[in-house]
Amino acid sequence: MAEVQLQKITKRFGRTTALADIDLTISDGEYLVVLGPSGAGKTTLLRTVAGLLEPDRGSVRMAGRDVTRLPPDEREVAYLPQTYALFQRMTVWENTTFSPSVKGWATRDRDTLAREMLSMVHLIDRGESYPRELSGGMQQRCALARALAADAEVLLLDEPLRALDARLRIELRSELRDLIRHVGTTTIHVTHDQEEALMMADRIAILRAGKLLEVGPTEAVYSRPSTPFVANFLGEMNFFEAVSYPAEGGGVRLAAGGTNLHAPERRDLDGRVMAGIRAEDCGIMPEDWRAGQGVEGIVQRRLFMGRRISLEVRAGDLGVLKVKPLTAQAKWAREGDPVFVVLPAEHILLFPIPPGGIEAALEVE
Repeated sequence: MAEVQLQKITKRFGRTTALADIDLTISDGEYLVVLGPSGAGKTTLLRTVAGLLEPDRGSVRMAGRDVTRLPPDEREVAYLPQTYALFQRMTVWENTTFSPSVKGWATRDRDTLAREMLSMVHLIDRGESYPRELSGGMQQRCALARALAADAEVLLLDEPLRALDARLRIELRSELRDLIRHVGTTTIHVTHDQEEALMMADRIAILRAGKLLEVGPTEAVYSRPSTPFVANFLGEMNFFEAVSYPAEGGGVRLAAGGTNLHAPERRDLDGRVMAGIRAEDCGIMPEDWRAGQGVEGIVQRRLFMGRRISLEVRAGDLGVLKVKPLTAQAKWAREGDPVFVVLPAEHILLFPIPPGGIEAALEVE
């Protein structure tokens, strides 16, 4: 397999900078998920690695070899685009066996691999079908099987599960991740689905307007994001301004909207800070509850989401707090109820005050 290195990659389309000085290394056998909103540059990044786009500046290296100017067929890369790009005059079986056949694989080995891939994507019984005879989700699964059967050193997946129904998408997340981990293929997977990224990646990279904001192990980026944008993009956040003071026994004390809270210390910050906590990390209790820190409020909106309930709670000077407790813990809460929102200290994140305000910091271009 191969390590992939992107060094100072810049790509422009007219006056639009799609990628700006991207420095990124994907280790041999690593599963990297690139996450970002629409238009962030995710597909441009994949197409640049695949050799379908040439960067205006910078270099692409694979296994130590400079491949920046090489065509796609000389890069040992398998690319699954959003458009699937299936061969319309070939059957599902022929699409899947195409690459091993071109590489001269023995028939037995080729057929064994194709059966394994088509079984994984639940298309083993549609081998004689043509793409036009398949639903959009089936076409996507066929394209995924073909990419996996290419046995390339680097696998590039552009929204590989987006057209699938919810149940199958969840199932294939696990199977795809386990298969690639077993084979050891270096993989770059692009998505805008936060849950998919967190579940499948060894590391995640966050793109915004062509810039690489953050890259790191999944749990580390989720629990200790470097910016409000990254924090909010990985899970719905509540933000509020506060004044931070050292607290006895460690951590800091926050004065926010007439409420005193405790939070973990961030050594590079004091004074005015932007504090944040994820909606799913907030708790909801009856009005007279006083265990733990938090604020009183009134439920303004209640939405049932299945496993969780989404609540919007008017909490005085802190404004409207979004709370997403498990349904089993909050099914009693109704619109108009007075409640106590629990804000656990260990889940409060601190950031510098964004120069343009929190709305500008969270804006999706």
